[in-house]
This record gives sequence, C-alpha cells and structure tokens, in this order.
Amino acid sequence: MSLYLQPSTREELVNALGQLTGQSRIIAGGTDLMPDLRKKRPDVDVFLSLSAMTEMKQISEENGKIRIGAMATHDAIAHSPLILKYATALHHACSHVGSQQIRNRGTIGGSLANASPAGDMIPCVCLLGGVLEILTADGTVRRVDAEDFTLGVSRTVLKPGELLLAIELPIREDRSSAFMKLGSRKEVTIAQISIACSWDKGTRYANPDGYLGAVDVTPVHLTELPEIIGKAPVDDAAKDLLAESLRDRIRGIRMNRSRPPKLKITEAERLYKERAVRSVVYDIFDLMETIDR
Repeated sequence: MSLYLQPSTREELVNALGQLTGQSRIIAGGTDLMPDLRKKRPDVDVFLSLSAMTEMKQISEENGKIRIGAMATHDAIAHSPLILKYATALHHACSHVGSQQIRNRGTIGGSLANASPAGDMIPCVCLLGGVLEILTADGTVRRVDAEDFTLGVSRTVLKPGELLLAIELPIREDRSSAFMKLGSRKEVTIAQISIACSWDKGTRYANPDGYLGAVDVTPVHLTELPEIIGKAPVDDAAKDLLAESLRDRIRGIRMNRSRPPKLKITEAERLYKERAVRSVVYDIFDLMETIDR
C-alpha cells in the first residue's frame, strides 16, 4: 500500500521530501501524472500531494520581481494583473493551455517539471529571464536559470528529494512580450510549434529576443532576431526572411536527430513544422502589433 503525504507548511514539506525514493511521485495538479499512472501503472511507494501548500499557490511582486508559486494554476496566472502587465507572453500561454478544466487544475510547476518538448511554459519563462527556486530535502533552496532547467524529454535538473518551489521573473517595465502557438486544434491542443518574443516597449520591435518551442527537446533561442527584425521597418519581406531562417533551424534539428521519432508519421507530417512556421511568424507579428499600439 502506498503512503500518502499532504504537507501544509514548509517544515512538513521538507520532512516529506526526506521520505521520497525513486519510486515516489509528487502530485501537483495531477493533469499529467494521473494519465501516466493509469497508462504505466508503476509501483509507487509514496505519493506527495502539494494541494495544501498555500504558500506555493501565490503570485506576488517582491523586490522588483514577480514570484509565482509552483502550485499556481494556469488559470490563476492567466488572470493575474501582474502577469498580464509584466509577463504578457506567459499570460498568452496560460490562457490557451488545454481546456478550461485543465487550466483550473494544471500548475506551472507541474508543467515545467514534466519537461515536455511541446510544453508552452518553458519558452516563455526562458524569454522572460526566469529563475527557478528548487527546494531540497535538507530544506535549502537552490536557484537555477530557466534555460538550464530542462535537460531533455521529461528530464530536468531536479534530483531525487527535490521539487520546484517557485519561479521568479524580473519586472521589465521597458519590455513587451507575446506568445503564439500553432496546434492541431483551436482550444484543446498540444503545440506543434510555438514562439515567444519580447522587444523594447513602443519601439516597433527594437532589441528583439525570442524562443521557439516544440521543435526540439529544449526551447531554441532565436539569436537571429536582432539582425532580421531589429531594424525598422518590419514588412512582409522581413517576416518571410525570418520564417525562412526558422525553417532552416527546424530542418537542421530534424536532420541531426540521432534517433527517429517513436511515432509512425508520414512524410507530410514530418515536414509539417517546416511548412507551418511562416504561419506562426505572421500570427505572432499580428499579436505583437495589438500589444504595441
């Protein structure tokens, strides 16, 4: 029989972390964990539920930073005035995660820890300069840059007996940001390709930065953005040039994969992202223009 732990204080949480083994599971929103348990039916010795950890559900402004508890739901983040004002890309991403039921239950910490290549959160957190707080079994907290958190498919820097406690985002009043994804359906969808961009507020995309999601095991930093769209005007020719550059990046990632995909897909499906990238580029610019008006 599995042991079920539900701490409500930091002290109880640290004590619970000390009881975890390689066969234990941490429950956040449960939207990824429960389907996995039903499918694989692993022998779990300890379930650690974070549902009573009120501290981990808060979204607050502290010392020039936004602190998002790992148990904050996608819905709570999407409706947070702080996130809408200072982290608009994350607002966009959380507003379109799955269905409303998923947004009500799913958490940002669970999404990041799940480390799905198609996850919407990690490109945004990387774009916004996020730092992740990790609580260890001895009660200490270590901090990891978002770019260094994900190691591969379902792999992160989290060690046994550790969990993601919170995400910190620096407040940049001089920057705007946006997120757009292209999926197979309009609402309940897993991203086929996504893009998160930021730029100097009110400047028509000066000093742009961006990350491409769902094309590799970790987000792809778009270092070419300043050269392609960092100079006015950003017309259709510039957008097409960016789309071609991203198409080359995606093709290179596909060609350099050491192992073929597990799914049996057709040639058209294999090339879909390369062909669809132009659409997501035009869509993100349409969204950026509504923000910068």
